[in-house]
Amino acid sequence: MKRLSILALAGLAACTPTLGLDPTPHASDPVCAQMLMATPGEIGGFTRVNTTSQSTTAWADGSSFRCGLDQPGPSTDRCITVGGIDWLSLDSGDERIPDNGGDDTWTFLSYGRQPTVEIVITTDAVGAGAVTDVLAQFSSALSIVEPQRECLALVDAPLSVEDDSD
Repeated sequence: MKRLSILALAGLAACTPTLGLDPTPHASDPVCAQMLMATPGEIGGFTRVNTTSQSTTAWADGSSFRCGLDQPGPSTDRCITVGGIDWLSLDSGDERIPDNGGDDTWTFLSYGRQPTVEIVITTDAVGAGAVTDVLAQFSSALSIVEPQRECLALVDAPLSVEDDSD
């Protein structure tokens, strides 16, 4: 009977969808494993699915979480703060958007925390709510590490002074 149960489980596992995600340069960072364990099991009513790369997870709608990207430097990208976490919101034509991003998705990079995380959220996961509601579900995972930098409002950015001593 035990053998039959194992075979039945193996058959069910074969039906579970797998989302192909590109690996990240720092996926072996042990903090990524801690963050991954703290991600929500479900977003927007969609359950977790298998992925093809270390330090990644995804949900049945195509939303994804990848940890271990290179930390972005100072940026003019739109930055939002949700649940105490700063996120760069990537525009649709940005070359950093992964293959599963694009139409009907939002892509965010964590800012000021190492390792860097990328989250792709689909419109299906958001439903009738706001994208920030879904993003807030990842705050506890990213709170595992302390921020090293933070986003600044335009009024807080340092002024550059031109040298007129020609």
